[in-house]
Amino acid sequence: MKNRPFVMPSTHNSKTTAKVATDIRRQLASQSNVRVLESMPVFRADGTLPKKLRKLLKKLEAAEQAQPLSKG
Repeated sequence: MKNRPFVMPSTHNSKTTAKVATDIRRQLASQSNVRVLESMPVFRADGTLPKKLRKLLKKLEAAEQAQPLSKG
């Protein structure tokens, strides 16, 4: 097996990857997706979580509500 020389990714490929990542982030943050995910038990805090972790999750939720993700 021969070693292949390192080839820099094409600019087009990098732009496409960045666009896909941006689209995924936008879709994950959409109100309809958030609503569906929040209705799923796996995405809710479990009552058996340690107190410290529940407190941190509450702080995170408060911060997210105070400053929602920007769209775009």
